[in-house]
Amino acid sequence: MTAADDTSLLHGGDPSADLSSFRQALGQFATGVTVVAADGETGPFAVTANSFQSVSLEPPLILWSLRRQSSKIASFLQADHFAVNVLAASQTELAGHFARSGGDKFAACEWSRGLHGVPLLAGVAAHFECAKVAEHDGGDHVVFIGKVERYACFDRSGLIFAQGRYALAISHPGRPSDLQIDGHPRDDFFLPLLARAYAYLAGAFSEHHSAEGVTTAESRVLAFLATGSGASAEAIAARTFLGENTVQDALAKLIAGGHVAPRPPGALVITESGLALLGRITARARAFEAEKLADLPAEDVAATRRVLRELAARGGG
Repeated sequence: MTAADDTSLLHGGDPSADLSSFRQALGQFATGVTVVAADGETGPFAVTANSFQSVSLEPPLILWSLRRQSSKIASFLQADHFAVNVLAASQTELAGHFARSGGDKFAACEWSRGLHGVPLLAGVAAHFECAKVAEHDGGDHVVFIGKVERYACFDRSGLIFAQGRYALAISHPGRPSDLQIDGHPRDDFFLPLLARAYAYLAGAFSEHHSAEGVTTAESRVLAFLATGSGASAEAIAARTFLGENTVQDALAKLIAGGHVAPRPPGALVITESGLALLGRITARARAFEAEKLADLPAEDVAATRRVLRELAARGGG
């Protein structure tokens, strides 16, 4: 069977014909999320990156890449040392913080200096203190090779980035017979339970998004814009926990479809067409939720909803 015969095919072909779709395909490969940081003449600087990769154990080499258009590219080209901070599952806000431009990024977070003054963030899953050993041309990116001089690994789960949004790593359920094995006590904590429930529900609801001709990211952008009088692309990315590229791609498609419109200076608003589309998605969501919760006690559902609302409110959601 060829790719064209697969009914689940979203898009494919020559990458140069549709860079947005090509980027979405690359996003099917899940990665971790890092903040790469270094020290310069004017102080510490950093960027959020998900291009981190192990290269070699002997010698201990890693790589990461940065867009040539990044405001930090000149600083990293001059730096001889850098640290790769692998973010923990609880650090989505920190990922967005260092992804945005402007301001003193280190004033609002806890950190310390490592070898050669490289910034090490607190609460991460791991960090690697590196000497830069090479730079390579990577098209619209520069690829940096670092030799790890010191590392630290912590007892925290890492943050995942996949399909244009942040995610959590959870154990695969495996074969049905495997499900009889007693789980680790951590599996009964809220985070893994929420992650597994979200993966189940989001996966099952994806066919409804497809029926309306939108992606999950586009639906989330519409839902966010419907709650206010407009927002910038940067604000949308920060509040929806979607990557900036994912938001830009979603906005481009929504604007082309007449569902979102730009408003000066730099704001984006949902249109009547967008509200109608969101209304159809919401109707599908209500029916979907009613179906999935039909066999659960109403009082349990109500209690769960109250707990989730309280947790969301504490996180600013």
